[in-house]
Amino acid sequence: MNEHDDDQFEEYSGPSKSQVKREMHALQDLGKRICELPKKQLKLLPLTATMIEAVAEWDRIKKNEAKRRHLQYVGKVMRTEDVEAIQLALDKQDPSSEEYNRVLHQQEKWRDRLIIEGKDSLSDFCAQFEVKDIQHLRQLIRNAAKEHENKEANPDAPQVKSGKTAARKLFLFIKTCYPE
Repeated sequence: MNEHDDDQFEEYSGPSKSQVKREMHALQDLGKRICELPKKQLKLLPLTATMIEAVAEWDRIKKNEAKRRHLQYVGKVMRTEDVEAIQLALDKQDPSSEEYNRVLHQQEKWRDRLIIEGKDSLSDFCAQFEVKDIQHLRQLIRNAAKEHENKEANPDAPQVKSGKTAARKLFLFIKTCYPE
């Protein structure tokens, strides 16, 4: 190659202007999704104080054009946020995401394991998760195991529809022990 050929190839100077705009719009979309979350779900996200203030301001704005401008600001603030951690936390809350389903399946496996194995798995569960009321957990496991044995012994017996089943109550307790 001669010196003239080197002039044809320019060095890479970063992402194109279009790519930067696409990334900015993606951050704005994520910011809008965050702004529209209920306060209870918002508390579960790893947001900085600046972002929390921006979300609070979003709730006070009523005019469409002002909301559009504020979204641009939210997108700017999102550049300083840990987007991956926020996206993971959002995915854990979204029933259509793979992360939500993965956690749900883990919780179901724990429920089944606690019902079938009993005391052995209870100590494993307590070691892995912070259990505030072990006595209540034991009672839930005992009730669910009894219910499981009755279903296996009498599969044709009519199922009682009143209230939550013992296995469902155990599952809900497991969900409260799981880290957010």
